[in-house]
Amino acid sequence: MENESPFSSSNTIKLSNNALKELLEPIPEKELINKIANIKGWKTKRVPLTANQSKSEYFLLHVGANISLSVFRELRIIREHTLISKFKWNVFNWDKSLVRYFPDKLEKKIEDVIQNLTTMVNLDILLVDEETKTIFLLLEQWQNQIVSDTFLSKVETNIPKYFRAYMCLSKKMLLVENKSEQATKEFVKIIEQSFNVSTEKIRINAMIIREFVKNNPENLTRLVIRVPQEVAGFGGLSELTLQGTDVIVGSKGLMDRHETSPINVGPWSGVSNANTSLDVGKPAKVSTIGEAIKLFDLLKEM
Repeated sequence: MENESPFSSSNTIKLSNNALKELLEPIPEKELINKIANIKGWKTKRVPLTANQSKSEYFLLHVGANISLSVFRELRIIREHTLISKFKWNVFNWDKSLVRYFPDKLEKKIEDVIQNLTTMVNLDILLVDEETKTIFLLLEQWQNQIVSDTFLSKVETNIPKYFRAYMCLSKKMLLVENKSEQATKEFVKIIEQSFNVSTEKIRINAMIIREFVKNNPENLTRLVIRVPQEVAGFGGLSELTLQGTDVIVGSKGLMDRHETSPINVGPWSGVSNANTSLDVGKPAKVSTIGEAIKLFDLLKEM
């Protein structure tokens, strides 16, 4: 990327081959094709990638290396949303309906607050689920100038206040990327001020773990079991971790064959399947926004 501020008059950037590859690679092929069709103004035309054609080659062929800042930001927020499984998320809920702000007024309400901050802050929003009115937020505090390797060296290493978050309006739920306690507090404060709401952090506890197992008994890949000394009758062991392709079935097989199973030794403090990972007192991991919405539904029932 060229050595220039994102707010310069040209509003055009040129990505190196490596930067372009890193930007495009996580984006699903179908979404990339649709986005390029949108950029090119194709109404019904969709040009597929040819055999052995990389996403970068496809992009350079149809768009070129020089792109507007707005297009870059649109592609980047699609990329960041696609990487939802790479991050851990804190869960919050809020106390008032915000549906009346969806979708047009959401961005303005947040921007009205961040424009009053003492530092330069940029906001991008992506609608990721129309039915539940869920949006992805990418909020970043910029330095006065972006250096040429900012994108390649990961923006968050140079700019501490850089946040990914999801707002699910129908559930009154907020997912915030796990950062330091102070950084998370500052971000949640922006949401509270933008919409005049009160938020509450939802902490994963043993009851939530148990309900998750009850609702998703098949193909659990990990189950963490606490071993209270007063229950086990011995010391030296605080928890057991069961791992496999289906730990519930495996535990039942262990019981049938050896008349013993560790699954009910104590309370469960962690659980994973292919899509979700939960641990007591820790942020959650989800593979897709659909899985996050399922988690919201579980939390609302608790």
